[in-house]
Amino acid sequence: MKSMHPLKPHFAAILGLFLTCFLPNWVSGQTCEYSKIEHFSGTEQVACSEVTVTSDGSVAGGAICAKGPYFIGPDSTGSYTFSFSPAVSGVRLGFYGLNNNFNSLEEVAISINGSFYPVTNDGQPDGCLAPAVISPGGTIRACMNCSSSWKDVIITENISSIQVEDIYLLNEAFGVIFSIEICCACNTSAGELTSDPLELCQNQTAEIPAATQTVLESNDLLQYILFSDLLDTLGSIVATSNTPSFNFNPATMQTGTLYYIAAIAGAGLNGNVNFNAPCLSVSNAISVTWSVAPSVAFTVDNPNICAGACTEVTATFTGTPPFILTYIVTGSAPIMEVFTGNVHSFQACVPPGAPAGSLSLQATELTDANCTCQ
Repeated sequence: MKSMHPLKPHFAAILGLFLTCFLPNWVSGQTCEYSKIEHFSGTEQVACSEVTVTSDGSVAGGAICAKGPYFIGPDSTGSYTFSFSPAVSGVRLGFYGLNNNFNSLEEVAISINGSFYPVTNDGQPDGCLAPAVISPGGTIRACMNCSSSWKDVIITENISSIQVEDIYLLNEAFGVIFSIEICCACNTSAGELTSDPLELCQNQTAEIPAATQTVLESNDLLQYILFSDLLDTLGSIVATSNTPSFNFNPATMQTGTLYYIAAIAGAGLNGNVNFNAPCLSVSNAISVTWSVAPSVAFTVDNPNICAGACTEVTATFTGTPPFILTYIVTGSAPIMEVFTGNVHSFQACVPPGAPAGSLSLQATELTDANCTCQ
């Protein structure tokens, strides 16, 4: 019978052996993009439409209180007409200097596609003058004994032409300055994401299928964002990617925190989606949570064992039990054991005939209640 010889185990492999994981170093609907018209005659391309400007009567250019560049008056009635090819889906107007007092009374009348358009929605005060009002007939006029202004008078119609006319009803008015912007419907869409919520270990990559049903215009980009607040999507972005794939970054993220992945589309700026683009579109969101990677450290009370003998190894786990540990002892097939607490002991046996110093114990996979470390 052969005598058993003592072994010098690889202490680096058993004593203090450590396994851990390290990292490598709103669906928005169709919106409206407004573009300002600034030429006084002829035809120019403005955003999505060729805009032809014609005028009649006493007209000129001007700007007061950031309104302009169009000025009608004050000598007689006058008008500006804007024709669109193709038609636009709406306009936004701003007015300054309407007067209503014992010396003068004037109103602005608007015609859409050749027919008078009675205004029904108030514009917004601009802080320059008293707010204007809507007359009983649907024109815009100043409040009584006021000089008035309005901004953001919005008309949402299919518009092939619009006429803005200043009508003097009493004596000689001072004229009106106005601005006009056209609405080009935004076709941009970030599409839809389809994925179950992700619950990952911090060493795992959050990866979902690419967005489908996307619609991009000629200058649009599609990217993906990782953010933390559904009520403040753009204000809580922690990472941006050109693919629907994100790694956990301990410098900017926290384990156990709920994050979201969404697609985002809009006009490009310096190689990225411009978050201030008027036609910005954000898809639905997929949630992702990263958990702390589990780890295990091995210690042995008596490392001096002989070939064919066994020794007791203590496994100390970090993470959330239960733990499923897969390990290999020199010469053995992978062994899997389940541990219900953070500290457990088990027997590691040296194969018969093993040469001195050949013992090794290697953890190959560790799973806790939240994630798997390999």
